[in-house]
Amino acid sequence: MNPTIPTSTPAQRTRPAGLDQFAGTVAKDLKQWARDHQALFAPLLLPIVLMFIATVLFGFGGDQWNIGLIDKSGGNYAVSFTRAVENSESNITPYFTIVTRDEAEAQRLVEEGRIHLVITIPEDFDRAIESGQTPILETAVYNINTDMMKNARLRLDRVLQDWGTELGQSPITIDQVTTRADDIWRRTFIGGSAVVLAVMVGAALSTALIMAREWEHRTVKELQLAPHARTGIIAGKIVAGLLAGMASTAVALLLATTIFGLRVPPERIPMLLLYAGLAAIGFAGLGLAAGAWLKDYRAVQPLILVTLAGSFFAAGGFSSVPTLPAGVRAFDQYWPPSWVFEIINDHIFMATPPDPSRPLILLSLLALSGIAIGSLTAYRRL
Repeated sequence: MNPTIPTSTPAQRTRPAGLDQFAGTVAKDLKQWARDHQALFAPLLLPIVLMFIATVLFGFGGDQWNIGLIDKSGGNYAVSFTRAVENSESNITPYFTIVTRDEAEAQRLVEEGRIHLVITIPEDFDRAIESGQTPILETAVYNINTDMMKNARLRLDRVLQDWGTELGQSPITIDQVTTRADDIWRRTFIGGSAVVLAVMVGAALSTALIMAREWEHRTVKELQLAPHARTGIIAGKIVAGLLAGMASTAVALLLATTIFGLRVPPERIPMLLLYAGLAAIGFAGLGLAAGAWLKDYRAVQPLILVTLAGSFFAAGGFSSVPTLPAGVRAFDQYWPPSWVFEIINDHIFMATPPDPSRPLILLSLLALSGIAIGSLTAYRRL
């Protein structure tokens, strides 16, 4: 019996042999790609982060500056100027958002950095204009990160120029006071924020890598064979991560003081160390959880770096939280890195540090939550 010889169709005989390999390779690789979550989402990560950062820094189309406006005159010229401030706008958004008209509240908010500028129209404003004198406008400016805050003054100058031209008034003198005796420039503010970032990244990343490398070095079995010693092992990893993180923090602090001009009043250092210590403990715990959950240092490292680098721009590191868009400010109320940036920067830069009660509660909550999450995750994964 003769064996059956397979026959091929005309389409198969005319298709090049390499085409089948090409199509098979494409199909196989696409299936593998679809099953690999890292391959799916990694290419999207950087563009999404950059779009988010750009949105935070520049908004969706414009920015408004929160101010206080106090009218002590009540005269016709004062009312006219108030309307000019209210109606001032660029081709995209209004220049200012008037948050308060109460003098005491405005003073408190500008000292805390919650508003950027307070404009006070004095009692003799109308009288000075009617008598042909140059009126004086009083302003209080939040002068931390002044490279940004000067934009509020530039906008006020534009409003005064347009209003004076419209009414034919003489120039107005601005009597300006600041929340600090000395200006804090952007480079100094960023230098301080970089140290805060080093505290969080150093603690989280060092602890995460120490934990993840147990799987890389295949030493995790030794930990699993000693269940009664896990508490000591987990505590040891957190302490090791904290000590390793202190090295990067020390380098960042050296650069911030020598290059960026960061200066901390000596009497504020003890509370500053307490704040930084609580933050580091919390992020060391979160780093432990990330390392134990992912078990791969190559996945842990970009996750922590991208998350905290994004937080630097979106949570008060690059610019203070009150200058960010309203939606971002609302999110930052519940975002722990924002708590750390705002608490430590306020303690360093404000003329009078805020009462420590609320910062200590928030940072203690962060420390306890971080340790709890990290310990539970490590226990489950070991």
